[in-house]
Amino acid sequence: MTAVDEAPIDDEPAVRRPRRRPAPPANPFFRFVFPLLVIGAGLVVFLLWREGTKAVLDTTDGEDVPVVTDPDAPGFLAFAVPTPTLLIAHTDDADQLVGVSVLARTAGDDGGSLTILSPDLLIDIEEDVILDVAYAAGGIEALEAAVAEWMGMGFTDEPMVMTTERLTGFFELIQPIPFVLVDDLVVDDGAGGIEVVIESGGRGFDAAELASVYGWRNAGEPDATRFNRQLDVWEAWLAEIRAAENPIDATLPFIDGLPPHLRAMGTGTADIELAPMAPFWIDPDDPIYALREEDSSWPTDRRIETVTLPVGYEPGALPTVQLLDGTGDVANRNAALPRVVAAGGEVFIIGNAWESDVAETFVAYHLVENEPVATAFAERMGVPVVFDENANEVVDLTVTIGLDA
Repeated sequence: MTAVDEAPIDDEPAVRRPRRRPAPPANPFFRFVFPLLVIGAGLVVFLLWREGTKAVLDTTDGEDVPVVTDPDAPGFLAFAVPTPTLLIAHTDDADQLVGVSVLARTAGDDGGSLTILSPDLLIDIEEDVILDVAYAAGGIEALEAAVAEWMGMGFTDEPMVMTTERLTGFFELIQPIPFVLVDDLVVDDGAGGIEVVIESGGRGFDAAELASVYGWRNAGEPDATRFNRQLDVWEAWLAEIRAAENPIDATLPFIDGLPPHLRAMGTGTADIELAPMAPFWIDPDDPIYALREEDSSWPTDRRIETVTLPVGYEPGALPTVQLLDGTGDVANRNAALPRVVAAGGEVFIIGNAWESDVAETFVAYHLVENEPVATAFAERMGVPVVFDENANEVVDLTVTIGLDA
């Protein structure tokens, strides 16, 4: 029996409720005139807000500037949409890092890229930064910071910790998954021999089995072997998404995080690459890996190749750039975009200059203190630099593409 159903207790004094008294009749002013005044005042405030906002948008330094909505017209400006990027830390049941994945989607979500990194990868010899050590010391935040600085870009999506259980959940959407396991996965049987846990061969793997394969490392096995197994698992995963009748059902119906990356690569193009690492023999019994000397520019090259519009790996790490076409053909601006990114710019705004006959591509800076950054940036692009003072400019630099592009 609930409280409301209980009978009153005889010896408990009843609660006396105050009697309701009728309200006195309202003054006609407050009944009829005052509401109209409130409505009228609200309308005035709205009109003032609308006109004030329009004035702010349409003026710069007191001069009227028309709002341009045609992407091909002079004076058009729009915020650039960064390339969607995601960092995944793959972990085992003991929260040990077993793999790192960097994903990026194309602008039309018709493809994407996957870069696979080993947890034993030494990314900074001077600072002795190894990925699994960074993760053990500071978790996903430390890993994200290390990879972001190494590749020279930030990530637009929240970094993801992919546990074996979580990976199993993704695989359950499309199991069984055809997969060829090259080697037996084994454990010590405690009697000097080995016990086969997962047999090698090709068959349809269930979700939990394939999730275990991803992070497995046999005793004494170099991480390069596990590294290549992870590549095989990703390829099998994406192949099943591609074969699915409904890619949304095969990936979960979310518009952020991992699912849209899976759909983009599963239904479109998939650029998958392993970091070109080589053994770095600090401890012969437990080698770590590093990039070969000839591959020292690979992190930057990979970023430029796969991330059209990167974001800075931390605030202020990259100068923000406004990229304008000064030729009358926006194709020239689009073609110059990789040059701007390669020079180390974070493209914040794209658009068109008011002139369509700019002879020479140039870099402009708008605050005196940005001169060193602008000079170095212009040198990397191989173009001149000018000072165009504008304390209200929202970007650090403006790059105008000329007819010499």
